[in-house]
Amino acid sequence: MKKNILAVALGGVVLFLWGFFSWAVMPWHYTVANEFSSEQAVAQVLKENAPNAGVYYLPFAEQGKKAGETSAFVNVLPNGPEMNMGKQMGKALLGQMLAAFLVLLLLRSTSGLGYIQRVGFVALVGLTVGFVSHFPYWNWFGFSSAYVLVTIVDSLIAWTLAGLVLARFAGGERD
Repeated sequence: MKKNILAVALGGVVLFLWGFFSWAVMPWHYTVANEFSSEQAVAQVLKENAPNAGVYYLPFAEQGKKAGETSAFVNVLPNGPEMNMGKQMGKALLGQMLAAFLVLLLLRSTSGLGYIQRVGFVALVGLTVGFVSHFPYWNWFGFSSAYVLVTIVDSLIAWTLAGLVLARFAGGERD
């Protein structure tokens, strides 16, 4: 039991630290995104036309789509994001620990794998998570290939690093 708790805590911390490094240190998430030419003008239009926080589609209905017209998939926060970094970091860390717990459950259901195979298993889970969660944005909403590739590779790296920790605690018969 203590090994599992330690694995989940350390796995969550590794995911959290990788997320910080990936977003705050590496430039890749920003090199695959674009900046509006007038952020204030766009913010004003969104505030006027999207009064409630949430996801908006442009056009909203499938039958409203016309070739050559602008479309968008946006999450709007008319009053801005929550500016409590401590609370957001705490939620992020707890979310990463929950994810580590779920992947640890998957890993513990395997048998006969050596350490490297267990790390590979967790890496494959990360690749699957990245692909399943981001490929639809490329396919259905036209997200750029570069954006989708970065997010999938980010997930793969995060889970490979977490796998180094989780695989240590989910010992196999061939160690």
